[in-house]
Order: sequence, then C-alpha cells, then structure tokens
Amino acid sequence: MGKVSFVRSVFIMLACSLTSCFSNQYEEIGKKKVEGSTNLYVKIYQKDQFEHLTPVAFELINKKDSILIHRRYFTGETPMLQNVEDFYPFLYDSIFYICYPYPVVYAIQHLDTSKSDFSRDTLFKKLKKYDDKLIGAEEQ
Repeated sequence: MGKVSFVRSVFIMLACSLTSCFSNQYEEIGKKKVEGSTNLYVKIYQKDQFEHLTPVAFELINKKDSILIHRRYFTGETPMLQNVEDFYPFLYDSIFYICYPYPVVYAIQHLDTSKSDFSRDTLFKKLKKYDDKLIGAEEQ
C-alpha cells in the first residue's frame, strides 16, 4: 500500500504542476500611464501558454481601475514579456492607440462612442497628421 500511495502522490503533484505551468490564463505584465491623458492607464497581459507565439492583450482603465476597454488581443510575442517598457500608449483627440514599439501602431480605437464606428484606416490617417512617424503594424 505504501508504494501505491507514493506513486499516487507523485502523480497528483505532477498533474498540479503541469496545470499551473500551462494554465492558459492571461498574466498581467504591467501597467503604464497613457500619454496625453491625466487619468488613463493601460494594463498589458500575456497569455500563459506553451506556444511559439503567445497572445498579448490590453485593457484601458481609469485612475479608479474602472475598465473603459475590456481586455482585447492586439499582438503576439515570444518569449514571455518581462515588462511593459516597449509599449507606448497614447491619447490624441479621443483616439486611444498603442505603439509596440514606437512608432508601430498595433491597437487603435476612438473613445467617443458616437465616433467608435470609424474605421481603423480613418483613425490612423488622422493620427498621421498629428505624428507622421507612425507606422501601421501591417506595413512592417
């Protein structure tokens, strides 16, 4: 009985370890202030999975941690990110966008709900007038 109990314990510990290592949950990598805003922040998450390319998502929040844009995928990266120093969130004329790294724009959205149906191209053209160094991620 002692051997069976030991093998069962080892099996349970191994299963728990693998489950925790490959939980496929998003882990928060960090939080960064949105330039051009006094009270907006972006949280960057990366999915914890054993793949060549792991999803990276963001969430836009205010000073009180209220979510303005729910977690949304915007790129993939490998290996696991250690920090958010290469992410540059900006706000210009109610247009929220994230560069990774600057000047490559990966995420873009108008925060004014009456203008939220504007296409990505329309918003990007408006941003290019403000900052002509910006590059669309698909242009790389």
